[in-house]
Amino acid sequence: MEQPKRARKRSERDQRWGEHGEITGLFLLACLLIGVLWNLFTPDKETSSAENRKLAQKPDFGLTALTDGSYFSSWESYTADQFPGRDGWITLDYRASRLMGAKEAGGVYLCKDNYLMEPPATPNEEALGKNLQAINDFAARHGEVRMSMCVVPNAACVMKKKLPKNAPARDQRADIQSIAGALQGVQFLDVYDALSEHAQEKIFYRTDHHWTSLGAYYAFLGLAPGLGLENYVTDFDILPVSNSFEGTLSSRSGCHAVADVIELYVAKTDIQYYITVDSERKSTMYDREKLKDRDQYAVFLGGNSPRVDVTTTADTERNLLVFRDSYTNCFLQFLLPCFDHITLLDPRYYYGDADSVINQQGITDVLFLYNANTFLEDKVLMETLTPPQESAAVQE
Repeated sequence: MEQPKRARKRSERDQRWGEHGEITGLFLLACLLIGVLWNLFTPDKETSSAENRKLAQKPDFGLTALTDGSYFSSWESYTADQFPGRDGWITLDYRASRLMGAKEAGGVYLCKDNYLMEPPATPNEEALGKNLQAINDFAARHGEVRMSMCVVPNAACVMKKKLPKNAPARDQRADIQSIAGALQGVQFLDVYDALSEHAQEKIFYRTDHHWTSLGAYYAFLGLAPGLGLENYVTDFDILPVSNSFEGTLSSRSGCHAVADVIELYVAKTDIQYYITVDSERKSTMYDREKLKDRDQYAVFLGGNSPRVDVTTTADTERNLLVFRDSYTNCFLQFLLPCFDHITLLDPRYYYGDADSVINQQGITDVLFLYNANTFLEDKVLMETLTPPQESAAVQE
C-alpha cells in the first residue's frame, strides 16, 4: 500500500538530514586530520610574541610522570599552546563569548571603556614566604644600604570601578599590605594612593597588563620622597611613538577592539647616560626598532634582559640596584637623572651572585620593584638573593 503523503515527506527529510550529517561528519573529520597533520609537520614555537610568554613544549615521557598524572597535564598544556592557528581560534572564542554576554575571555576580564584586565593573582604562599625571608636576610647582610620595596597594584585593583559587575576579584591591596607587614629592615613604599588618585586617566594600557608611562610617572612622584630623592626632574618631553599597540591581554582574550598609545618621557636635563645590555653599549634606553614588532612595549630597554647597567653623569654619589620585573622597563625613564649608576637585575633570567653586585658597583640603594601579580606568584627571587655557598649547601 502506498505510504501516506506525510510519511513519505518525513522519510525524504530524514534521508536528506542523514546525508547532511554524513557530509558534516566527514568535513569535521577532514578538518581534524588536517589539524593533526599540520601540527605534526609544523615546528613547535618556543615563545609567543603576541602573548609575550614562553609556550609549553612537548613533555618527556617517563614512568613517574605517567603515574602521578603530570605527563598528561603537561601534554594538555603543550597541545593547547602549540595548536595550529591558535590566535585565530582565540579570537573566535572571544567573539562567541561576547555574544553570550560573558564577562571574561581567555582568563581576561572584559571591562568598561574597552579595558582588558587580568584578575588579581592568588599568592603562592610557600614561595611568597621564602621570597620575603630571602629579602629580609639580604637586607640584614647589607645593613649599610638603603633598602626599599614597592609592589605595584594591578589595574584590576586600582581601576576596579571598570570591572564587570559582580566580577570575582581578590583583594590585592590586602595582599600588598601583608607583604609590607612581613618586611624587616626594608622600607615599604606604597603607590596605591598615588595611582588611585588618577584612576580615570590612562595609567594602565587598555590591551596590556603593564602600566603606561603616565602611570609610572605618578608612581615615581609618590616614591621619590621615600627613596630620599631631592631636586628630582619633573619636567619631561612626552613623545608619542605608537598608536597601534595591542598588548598581551588583547592576544590572550582575542579582543582587538582598540589599540593603545605608547609615550616616551624624556627628561629635560643636561644629564647624559649610556646603558649596557648583554655586553652591548647603547646610547639610549629606547629601542625604536621594537615598535615594528608585535610586542611594542619592548621599546623600553629592548624588552626583558637578565641585567642592565646604566651609567650617568648625575654626580649624586648614589648607586642603585633594582630587583625587578618588566614594570621597571618603563619606570627607568624617571630614575635616570637620580643616580650615578643603576643596575637592573631580573631574577627570572639572572643567575649571578647578587651580593657581589653590591660590592662591585658600590651600591648605596636597593629597590625591589614588581607588579603585584608577578611578585605574588614569583618562585625565583629567593634563588637570586641566596649566596652561592648557601644555595649549594641546601642542594647537597
